[in-house]
Amino acid sequence: MIDRITAGAFPDFIAELKSCYAILGDQQFYRGYCVLFAKIHATELYLMPADAARLLSDEMRLVAEAIAAVVKPWKMNYECLGNSEPHVHWHLLPRNENEPEELRRGPIWLRPESERKVTLDENDRRALIGSLRTQLALRFPDARIPPG
Repeated sequence: MIDRITAGAFPDFIAELKSCYAILGDQQFYRGYCVLFAKIHATELYLMPADAARLLSDEMRLVAEAIAAVVKPWKMNYECLGNSEPHVHWHLLPRNENEPEELRRGPIWLRPESERKVTLDENDRRALIGSLRTQLALRFPDARIPPG
């Protein structure tokens, strides 16, 4: 994934920050869902240099703030799993109050993948990425953010 991002071959790339790459996630049932991939390869957060882990945490907080400014969630969820992809990466998931109670209180993984993997039409996807980039540019003036 990181190779595709750095090669400019990932259409849902949002921004490159000092410690990570931000992409729009493929499960837009949770509108604004993004994934942050650490630039430093580590399989566990505690294996990263402490300064790098702190910077990643600070950037994650501000990316979540940017997502919230765009989609106005009821709650943000943060997950760093790594069971499938052994590289530190964060899932930032905006949650909505209108989710059924039994699903709203649990992790998003309880909802069947076929329901989570909602794709956006091209105009909506571009508009969402554009709004996220605008909010990130306000918080990260030195970020690499593609135009358009």
